[in-house]
Amino acid sequence: MTMRAAHLTWPEMKRLADDGAIALLPVGSTEAHGPHLPLNVDVVIAEEVARRVAERLAAAGRRGVVFPAICYGLTDFAAKFAGTVSVSATATAQYLQEVLCGIASHGFARIGVLNHHVEPAHFKVVHEAAKAAAARCGATIVVPDHRRRPFVERLGDEFTRGGSHAGEYETSLVLAAAPQLVREEVRRNLPELAVDLPGRIKAGARDFHEAGGPEAYFGAPARASAEEGHRLYELLAGFSVDQLLAG
Repeated sequence: MTMRAAHLTWPEMKRLADDGAIALLPVGSTEAHGPHLPLNVDVVIAEEVARRVAERLAAAGRRGVVFPAICYGLTDFAAKFAGTVSVSATATAQYLQEVLCGIASHGFARIGVLNHHVEPAHFKVVHEAAKAAAARCGATIVVPDHRRRPFVERLGDEFTRGGSHAGEYETSLVLAAAPQLVREEVRRNLPELAVDLPGRIKAGARDFHEAGGPEAYFGAPARASAEEGHRLYELLAGFSVDQLLAG
C-alpha cells in the first residue's frame, strides 16, 4: 500500500524520516487539456508516477512516502482557457522552494520532485527551485527530467516532437490512471492535430491559440489507450527510480 503523507500521523512521519525514507513530491498544474480531459491532468499523471515509484522503491528495499501534490504552476500557454490558473515564475519558484525545505526540515534527506507539467518555462522553474532548496536546506533533491535524451525517445514520437499536450500521450496516461475523468464521447471524435509545437513556439507563438491549438490539445487523442498509458507509466516510474537512487 502506498504511504501518503497526508494520511499519516506526525510520529509515523518522524519514523519514516528517521529510517531514511525518500520523500516524493508530485508536481502538476491546473490548466486546459482539450475538450476531453480535465484540468488536473498533470496532477493525475504526477501522482500516479509517484505511486508507482513508491512501489518500486519498496520492492528494492527502500521506503518512499508521497506528499500532497503541487497543483498550480506557471502555465502561460493555456492561460486564456477557462479554469486555467497560471502562477508567476517568481511565486512558483518561491512556493516550491518553501515546500521542499519544509519537507527537508523534518529529516527527509532525499526528495524526489516528480514534475509532469512540461511547459518549458515551468520545468525550468522546478529545476531552479530544487537547486535553491537543496543549497539552502542541505537535502539531496532530485528532479527526474523525462524530456532528456536518450530516455525521451522511449516515450513515443508524439512526445518527442513536443506536440503531445492532451494528445495520445497524455490521454493514454489518464485512461490508465483515471479513466472516469475522460470524456470518451468527445475523445473518440477528435481529429489529429499534428502541430510542431516547439517549432511554433520558436517562431513566436505565445499561447496555444497562436500555436494552432484552438481547443487546447495537440496530437491524436483518439489513438490513446489505457494499455499505452500503463506502458508509459512503467517507463516513467522506472526512469524516476533510477534517477532517485543515483542522484
